[in-house]
Amino acid sequence: MNLKTWLRYTLTWCIIIAVSFFFYLEFKKNADVIRAYHFHVNIYCLVAAVILGTIALGIGPFIWRSFVNDYLHKKINYREAMAFYNTSAMFRYVPGKIWNYAAQIAMMSSKGISNAALIYINLVCFICFAFVSFIYTSYYAIFWARTVTGGTYVLLFIMLIALDVAFIIWNAAIMNCLIVPLNRFFKLSIQPVKIKKVIFVYTQLLQSVGYLLMGAAMVFLGRGIGLEIPFSMIFQILAAITLAGVSGSLAFFAPGGLGVREGVMFMMFRQFTGIETALILPVVGRLLYIIVELILGITGIMIGLKYGYFPELMKNRQDVIIPDNTRLDTN
Repeated sequence: MNLKTWLRYTLTWCIIIAVSFFFYLEFKKNADVIRAYHFHVNIYCLVAAVILGTIALGIGPFIWRSFVNDYLHKKINYREAMAFYNTSAMFRYVPGKIWNYAAQIAMMSSKGISNAALIYINLVCFICFAFVSFIYTSYYAIFWARTVTGGTYVLLFIMLIALDVAFIIWNAAIMNCLIVPLNRFFKLSIQPVKIKKVIFVYTQLLQSVGYLLMGAAMVFLGRGIGLEIPFSMIFQILAAITLAGVSGSLAFFAPGGLGVREGVMFMMFRQFTGIETALILPVVGRLLYIIVELILGITGIMIGLKYGYFPELMKNRQDVIIPDNTRLDTN
């Protein structure tokens, strides 16, 4: 194990241990409140949470497919997108988070898409995801945190929308400015891919719907274990899970954003919920994510095996080229 790999694994475990210890101290400090909490299961609410969460995360392959097909001459169908995307997503829990993209590169090698183009597509997907997340988070900033006045909020919101529109119109030029430092730092050669503007609009609309469904899933999840969460609180929860999602994605050292997402959700939940909800909901929310990702991952594997997508991958495995100097850290 080289020094870079050792540091990555060490940082990963330090983050997980630190967040676990933080939650342990919070649970210990609020032991009386937690003991007074009446846990009871509502199976219907839990089933609803899993169904809504599965639909929400199931939107991911459709978004990813839109970008990939805009690049490919020979399009992939929905079954292939579900097989490739959902299966590779299971690798996000490997420390470093790069294995998710490495798996995509390996699986898509037979489709004529270059490593650099696939990395670029994932970067664009993340930026669209970040814009949608910040729009939802802005609701929390004005109505609950009250960190800015109404006039300032309107101005910032207009600026956010203007930045989003600018990104949609001039995405290639903006991405070129962003990937230049990435190319230098990671010694890559990523080039902008020309993508139809309508795909960005379509993507963000789908992401917004996905977030709404996940917010509803979190409400049902809380109610399913006895937490008194009113449905009117869905937008506050949306703000928390969207900001937590961006934070977890940026925390490349934490597998699946483990620990980072829960910490952000706790800090935001405690502003508008009881301490028991702020402590319990992020933890059970992570369990919901894992269950849903397992469902989608197993579904992707079954589709890939049934329709022969993975044998094709094995047949073309010699064509998969990943630079030795990055050792899967960036590809």
